[in-house]
Amino acid sequence: MNQLNFSDVFKKSFVAMQSGMERFTAIEIVMNLGVSFLIGLFIFYVYKKTFQGVLYQRSFNIGLVILSMVVTLIIMTISGNLVLSLGMVGALSIVRFRTPIKDPIDLVFIFWAITVGIANGVGYFNITIIGSIAITIILLIMTRKVEQDQPFLLVMQIPSLKDSDTAVGLVKKSVERYKLKSTTVTPNYTEVTAEVRLKSENTEFLTQLHDDGSVLKATLISYSGDLSQV
Repeated sequence: MNQLNFSDVFKKSFVAMQSGMERFTAIEIVMNLGVSFLIGLFIFYVYKKTFQGVLYQRSFNIGLVILSMVVTLIIMTISGNLVLSLGMVGALSIVRFRTPIKDPIDLVFIFWAITVGIANGVGYFNITIIGSIAITIILLIMTRKVEQDQPFLLVMQIPSLKDSDTAVGLVKKSVERYKLKSTTVTPNYTEVTAEVRLKSENTEFLTQLHDDGSVLKATLISYSGDLSQV
């Protein structure tokens, strides 16, 4: 049995480079890109449906669709060609991505789009379709549980520290769960920040706090666990 050495691999790579256009016909290129676009569009709607952050960015979501198609083109270009593969690795190694990812789930969607592009680039459509359906089902189940137990951040400006017990007592009776986060005392007012979980979507207790004069100002904010996103 003949063994291939490193020089033989390079020779085959150069031959593959010369006949590279014959490896993918125009129909195959359009098909791979088309499937990547459709699944990328599917990822677009899943991300929009399951988004749990503070500010939805449509440009990021569109980037997921384009990312899957670009990766598909890259994989079709370097597949079966060692020389082009090494060149692509060298070219991508000088690229620095400095876009901050605030929500960890966004990173999951980025890897999802990249995986779709890789699989579609070599024609593994069954992997992308079945995998995308499975990921979507898991995401819908997990995000539905989060929606049922959505925490909020309550910020209250109380006239004095003495009145804080009254205001906090009323809040505890009106919500399902109350957890103190911070207390700030100033010469003019006392600011209390707490994590609360509502019994329902009814927020009439905020109006009652204001009418009773228990607080100067009360703000209820959707809370994702990261104070930098509030």
